[in-house]
Amino acid sequence: MRTLLNAYFAYDREPAQTVRGLVENRRFGAAAAGYAAAALCWLVFFWTGAELTAWGLLWRFAFFWLLEMTLGYLWSALSGLFLNFFSGGNGPSALFVVMGLSGFVQGLLLCFALVAAAVPWLKPLAVLVLLLTLVLRLLFVVRNAARAAQVGAGKAFGALCFALVPVVAGVFLCAGAASLFLAFLF
Repeated sequence: MRTLLNAYFAYDREPAQTVRGLVENRRFGAAAAGYAAAALCWLVFFWTGAELTAWGLLWRFAFFWLLEMTLGYLWSALSGLFLNFFSGGNGPSALFVVMGLSGFVQGLLLCFALVAAAVPWLKPLAVLVLLLTLVLRLLFVVRNAARAAQVGAGKAFGALCFALVPVVAGVFLCAGAASLFLAFLF
Protein backbone atom coordinates (compact mmCIF):
# COMPACT_ATOMS: atom_id res chain seq x y z
CA MET A 1 0.00 0.00 0.00
CA ARG A 2 2.87 2.31 0.81
CA THR A 3 4.30 1.72 -2.66
CA LEU A 4 0.98 2.69 -4.24
CA LEU A 5 0.75 5.91 -2.25
CA ASN A 6 4.32 6.84 -3.13
CA ALA A 7 3.62 6.08 -6.79
CA TYR A 8 0.48 8.21 -6.69
CA PHE A 9 2.29 11.27 -5.43
CA ALA A 10 5.25 10.65 -7.73
CA TYR A 11 2.82 10.38 -10.67
CA ASP A 12 1.51 13.82 -9.82
CA ARG A 13 5.03 15.29 -10.09
CA GLU A 14 6.46 13.29 -13.03
CA PRO A 15 3.95 11.01 -14.76
CA ALA A 16 6.26 9.59 -17.45
CA GLN A 17 9.05 8.68 -15.01
CA THR A 18 6.64 7.12 -12.52
CA VAL A 19 4.97 4.96 -15.15
CA ARG A 20 8.35 3.81 -16.43
CA GLY A 21 9.38 2.90 -12.88
CA LEU A 22 6.20 0.93 -12.17
CA VAL A 23 6.37 -0.80 -15.53
CA GLU A 24 10.05 -1.69 -15.32
CA ASN A 25 9.60 -3.17 -11.85
CA ARG A 26 6.55 -5.14 -13.04
CA ARG A 27 4.50 -4.31 -9.95
CA PHE A 28 2.01 -7.19 -10.06
CA GLY A 29 0.68 -6.23 -6.62
CA ALA A 30 -0.11 -2.71 -7.81
CA ALA A 31 -1.86 -4.09 -10.87
CA ALA A 32 -3.87 -6.56 -8.78
CA ALA A 33 -4.85 -3.77 -6.39
CA GLY A 34 -5.99 -1.66 -9.35
CA TYR A 35 -8.09 -4.52 -10.69
CA ALA A 36 -9.55 -5.04 -7.21
CA ALA A 37 -10.39 -1.33 -6.97
CA ALA A 38 -12.16 -1.53 -10.33
CA ALA A 39 -14.09 -4.62 -9.18
CA LEU A 40 -15.14 -2.83 -6.00
CA CYS A 41 -16.30 0.16 -8.03
CA TRP A 42 -18.40 -2.06 -10.31
CA LEU A 43 -19.90 -3.74 -7.27
CA VAL A 44 -20.83 -0.53 -5.50
CA PHE A 45 -22.03 1.18 -8.69
CA PHE A 46 -24.43 -1.58 -9.70
CA TRP A 47 -25.57 -2.90 -6.32
CA THR A 48 -25.81 0.13 -4.05
CA GLY A 49 -28.98 -0.25 -2.05
CA ALA A 50 -29.52 -3.89 -2.97
CA GLU A 51 -30.04 -6.35 -0.18
CA LEU A 52 -27.02 -8.61 -0.53
CA THR A 53 -25.73 -11.13 1.93
CA ALA A 54 -22.05 -11.15 2.83
CA TRP A 55 -21.60 -14.27 0.71
CA GLY A 56 -23.34 -12.64 -2.28
CA LEU A 57 -21.20 -9.54 -1.91
CA LEU A 58 -17.97 -11.57 -1.79
CA TRP A 59 -19.08 -13.73 -4.71
CA ARG A 60 -19.82 -10.69 -6.90
CA PHE A 61 -16.56 -9.03 -5.89
CA ALA A 62 -14.57 -12.17 -6.73
CA PHE A 63 -16.39 -12.49 -10.06
CA PHE A 64 -15.69 -8.90 -11.09
CA TRP A 65 -12.08 -9.09 -9.92
CA LEU A 66 -11.52 -12.26 -11.92
CA LEU A 67 -13.26 -10.69 -14.91
CA GLU A 68 -11.14 -7.53 -14.69
CA MET A 69 -7.91 -9.55 -14.35
CA THR A 70 -8.79 -11.90 -17.21
CA LEU A 71 -9.82 -9.18 -19.64
CA GLY A 72 -6.80 -7.11 -18.59
CA TYR A 73 -4.54 -10.09 -19.20
CA LEU A 74 -5.98 -10.79 -22.65
CA TRP A 75 -6.05 -7.16 -23.71
CA SER A 76 -2.52 -6.47 -22.49
CA ALA A 77 -1.15 -9.63 -24.12
CA LEU A 78 -2.58 -8.77 -27.52
CA SER A 79 -1.78 -5.06 -27.22
CA GLY A 80 1.79 -5.85 -26.19
CA LEU A 81 2.15 -8.06 -29.23
CA PHE A 82 0.97 -5.31 -31.55
CA LEU A 83 2.98 -2.58 -29.80
CA ASN A 84 6.16 -4.66 -30.08
CA PHE A 85 5.84 -4.33 -33.86
CA PHE A 86 6.25 -0.56 -33.47
CA SER A 87 8.86 -0.35 -30.74
CA GLY A 88 11.40 -2.29 -28.77
CA GLY A 89 9.80 -1.10 -25.53
CA ASN A 90 8.24 -3.08 -22.72
CA GLY A 91 6.00 -6.03 -23.48
CA PRO A 92 2.64 -7.30 -22.30
CA SER A 93 3.57 -7.50 -18.61
CA ALA A 94 4.12 -3.74 -18.60
CA LEU A 95 0.72 -3.17 -20.17
CA PHE A 96 -0.89 -5.49 -17.63
CA VAL A 97 0.41 -3.21 -14.88
CA VAL A 98 -0.78 -0.07 -16.71
CA MET A 99 -4.24 -1.55 -17.25
CA GLY A 100 -4.42 -2.64 -13.63
CA LEU A 101 -3.52 0.83 -12.42
CA SER A 102 -6.27 2.24 -14.63
CA GLY A 103 -8.76 0.57 -12.29
CA PHE A 104 -8.14 3.34 -9.78
CA VAL A 105 -9.66 5.80 -12.28
CA GLN A 106 -12.94 3.96 -11.78
CA GLY A 107 -13.09 5.43 -8.30
CA LEU A 108 -15.36 8.03 -9.90
CA LEU A 109 -18.05 5.35 -10.13
CA LEU A 110 -17.67 4.61 -6.45
CA CYS A 111 -18.01 8.27 -5.53
CA PHE A 112 -21.01 8.76 -7.80
CA ALA A 113 -22.79 5.67 -6.46
CA LEU A 114 -22.38 6.83 -2.88
CA VAL A 115 -23.54 10.37 -3.63
CA ALA A 116 -26.45 9.14 -5.79
CA ALA A 117 -27.59 6.90 -2.94
CA ALA A 118 -27.98 10.01 -0.80
CA VAL A 119 -29.30 12.30 -3.56
CA PRO A 120 -31.81 10.27 -5.61
CA TRP A 121 -32.32 12.85 -8.39
CA LEU A 122 -28.73 12.15 -9.56
CA LYS A 123 -29.53 8.54 -10.51
CA PRO A 124 -30.57 9.36 -14.12
CA LEU A 125 -27.01 10.61 -14.69
CA ALA A 126 -25.57 7.15 -13.96
CA VAL A 127 -25.17 6.20 -17.63
CA LEU A 128 -23.37 9.46 -18.37
CA VAL A 129 -21.02 8.98 -15.42
CA LEU A 130 -20.37 5.38 -16.48
CA LEU A 131 -19.45 6.45 -20.03
CA LEU A 132 -17.29 9.32 -18.77
CA THR A 133 -15.43 6.99 -16.42
CA LEU A 134 -14.81 4.42 -19.15
CA VAL A 135 -13.48 7.13 -21.48
CA LEU A 136 -11.18 8.47 -18.74
CA ARG A 137 -9.95 4.95 -18.03
CA LEU A 138 -9.24 4.40 -21.74
CA LEU A 139 -7.37 7.72 -21.94
CA PHE A 140 -5.28 6.71 -18.91
CA VAL A 141 -4.41 3.39 -20.53
CA VAL A 142 -3.56 4.97 -23.90
CA ARG A 143 -1.33 7.69 -22.44
CA ASN A 144 0.54 5.36 -20.15
CA ALA A 145 0.80 2.53 -22.68
CA ALA A 146 2.37 5.03 -25.06
CA ARG A 147 4.83 6.03 -22.33
CA ALA A 148 5.62 2.42 -21.48
CA ALA A 149 6.09 1.35 -25.10
CA GLN A 150 7.82 4.61 -26.03
CA VAL A 151 5.54 5.25 -29.01
CA GLY A 152 3.10 7.98 -29.91
CA ALA A 153 -0.39 8.09 -28.48
CA GLY A 154 -1.90 7.38 -31.90
CA LYS A 155 0.05 4.14 -32.32
CA ALA A 156 -0.77 3.09 -28.78
CA PHE A 157 -4.47 3.82 -29.33
CA GLY A 158 -4.43 1.89 -32.61
CA ALA A 159 -2.72 -1.12 -31.05
CA LEU A 160 -5.11 -1.10 -28.08
CA CYS A 161 -8.18 -0.86 -30.32
CA PHE A 162 -6.88 -3.50 -32.72
CA ALA A 163 -6.17 -5.83 -29.81
CA LEU A 164 -9.62 -5.26 -28.34
CA VAL A 165 -11.32 -6.79 -31.39
CA PRO A 166 -10.28 -10.42 -30.66
CA VAL A 167 -11.08 -9.99 -26.96
CA VAL A 168 -14.61 -8.75 -27.69
CA ALA A 169 -15.05 -11.46 -30.32
CA GLY A 170 -13.96 -14.08 -27.78
CA VAL A 171 -16.48 -12.78 -25.24
CA PHE A 172 -19.29 -12.94 -27.80
CA LEU A 173 -18.23 -16.42 -28.94
CA CYS A 174 -18.22 -17.66 -25.33
CA ALA A 175 -21.63 -16.12 -24.70
CA GLY A 176 -22.97 -17.71 -27.88
CA ALA A 177 -21.52 -21.09 -26.95
CA ALA A 178 -23.02 -20.84 -23.47
CA SER A 179 -26.45 -19.96 -24.88
CA LEU A 180 -26.29 -22.87 -27.34
CA PHE A 181 -25.27 -25.20 -24.53
CA LEU A 182 -28.16 -24.02 -22.38
CA ALA A 183 -30.54 -24.34 -25.33
CA PHE A 184 -29.55 -27.98 -25.75
CA LEU A 185 -30.04 -28.63 -22.04
CA PHE A 186 -33.48 -27.08 -21.80
